[in-house]
Amino acid sequence: MPKARFFYGWWIVGVALAGECLGNGSLVTYTFGCFLKPLAKEFAANRGRTALALSLTNFAVAISAPLMGRLSDRFGVRRIVLGAILGSVAAVIAISGARPPLWHLYLAFALAGLAGAGAGPVTYRRVVVNWFDRRRGLALGLASLGLGLGAFVMPLAAQALIDRSGWRRAYLTLAVLALAIVFPLVAFFFKERPAELGLRPDGASGPEIIPPAPIAPAGASFAAAVRTGTFWQLCFIFGAVAACVVGTSLHLVAMLTDRGLTPAHAALIASLFGLATLVGRVVTGGLIDRVFAPRVMALFFGGAALGLLIFWQGAGGRAPEVGALLLGLGVGAETDVMPYLVSRYFGLRAMGAIFGSAFSAHVLGVAAGGYLLGAGFDAAGSYRLPLGAAVGLMLLVIAATLGLRPYAGPASRPAPPH
Repeated sequence: MPKARFFYGWWIVGVALAGECLGNGSLVTYTFGCFLKPLAKEFAANRGRTALALSLTNFAVAISAPLMGRLSDRFGVRRIVLGAILGSVAAVIAISGARPPLWHLYLAFALAGLAGAGAGPVTYRRVVVNWFDRRRGLALGLASLGLGLGAFVMPLAAQALIDRSGWRRAYLTLAVLALAIVFPLVAFFFKERPAELGLRPDGASGPEIIPPAPIAPAGASFAAAVRTGTFWQLCFIFGAVAACVVGTSLHLVAMLTDRGLTPAHAALIASLFGLATLVGRVVTGGLIDRVFAPRVMALFFGGAALGLLIFWQGAGGRAPEVGALLLGLGVGAETDVMPYLVSRYFGLRAMGAIFGSAFSAHVLGVAAGGYLLGAGFDAAGSYRLPLGAAVGLMLLVIAATLGLRPYAGPASRPAPPH
């Protein structure tokens, strides 16, 4: 058969990009800063109690992600993603219709997290890893642009919709948009493995593969992975960065409007955070195919620590824009490298379960960070104390990142036959 000029794996990257752009992370998490004040007013709650709704979303994702990963390893990804899209869209519609008391809002946000984990990084990037090996870092970086695009575009779109028609219709519009675009793409174009089309990872040449592929993926079992120090080291890094950086981003709009900026200007700065995650993902993805990934991560995490310090100081002028850009670059370096490191340290045998568990650490960090920033503000009347603590924690993260072992090791070798 003549060799195709364009490797189908890049279509998989495109579907994953669209799915993450309009997934739970963008629709619920990255827009939350725009909805925080309207929700607090609607439900007569302070910011800490209102931000707890998003924390519940992330706690639900943390519970659901490992399960979705295990199901993906066992039954395949596509059916799980399609069901999760329908569930998460229904949950966002429920958020748009929630009315006091506050627990109604909590329930809707929790349901969004339970469903959304099945149509997010754990599943989409699981499939991207199947399609690429030599260019895995670049492919993951491009696929994860979806979250960055969502973080850039969705706050602007959400704020415009809120200003025009209120927060309820804003949520409803975002849900319908996700259903209309993502569901058909996954249903018609998402193939889980190259062997389904008679192809090889990276589009490598060789005889046509007749599906299903007879060779099972190599690597560590889930039980073996969680017994390693590397697994827990990665979980600490992912969770702490999420708490410090993503947690701060959730409060950017409220923080900046407190300092006198207009909601539109604050939303623009929050979108700069999303734009920087785009750059961070692509640059990091290209670099980690050539440079030891933890070194690249440590560089970007240092920039994120500087961004937190800028917001802690409360500098004016263009400083908030610079701070948002540095935070976004740091998040881009983390979320892009997560599945890459899991695949390199532990292989593909239990990739879904291992990555799902590591991703749970990330979302738990988002949940804790978002809540603690709000609680710190309620207690002290400013964000300075929690921001100062975040700077200190990021220094520990950098040290832990530089301490990661080389890829070659017992956990990354194929498991012995039973």
